[in-house]
Amino acid sequence: MNEETINKNATEKGLTDNEKNWEIFSVLGIRWSEIKELNENDKTFLLGKVEKVKAQMRAQQFAGGPQ
Repeated sequence: MNEETINKNATEKGLTDNEKNWEIFSVLGIRWSEIKELNENDKTFLLGKVEKVKAQMRAQQFAGGPQ
């Protein structure tokens, strides 16, 4: 996962639909075709989960690697 993906806030206002979809795809591994079928409530929920996963990744990175 590249640094740009990790450092971008998935819940930030102003992200395009494709940027939101990319966050879900790249962090959670959900297929693009499935993401496109999600409603806004589901996307909002999953983008919150994306941020939690990325926070865990950052914590591991700063702690010196996998725990």
